[in-house]
Amino acid sequence: MFDIGWPELMLIMVVGLIVIGPKDLPAAIRTVTTIIRKMRGLASEFQDGLESIARESGIDEAKKSVDDIISYDPKAALENIKEMESGDFILDPAEQSMKLENDPDALELDSKENQEVKNTDKISENEDQIDKSTNPQSGTS
Repeated sequence: MFDIGWPELMLIMVVGLIVIGPKDLPAAIRTVTTIIRKMRGLASEFQDGLESIARESGIDEAKKSVDDIISYDPKAALENIKEMESGDFILDPAEQSMKLENDPDALELDSKENQEVKNTDKISENEDQIDKSTNPQSGTS
């Protein structure tokens, strides 16, 4: 919080020992720790109050809306629009899953797409191996 390290703490203790004296130092330390404890409690109550106000006012929903806007993917939106125009797009996820379960062509297409992804991964792995064999890394400079 205050970014106080060990050297600063040692300096504070030495100054406290000189100014307050060894006799009254334990009582002063107890007083300071009590004050710090009360301040932390007040800060916690303040933070809890702000969080409850935020929940009541609906800031969470506004934050989610802003996060949605920030994470907006125009490419995905264009793909969704194309699907909607072609008539293949179904808004209800339950209907979509039922359609996929009942449509053997959809399952076949899905398996073909998965196979294409696997083939693409294998091709990229082979290209990486070829690059490593043709361009060995030079560890010396």
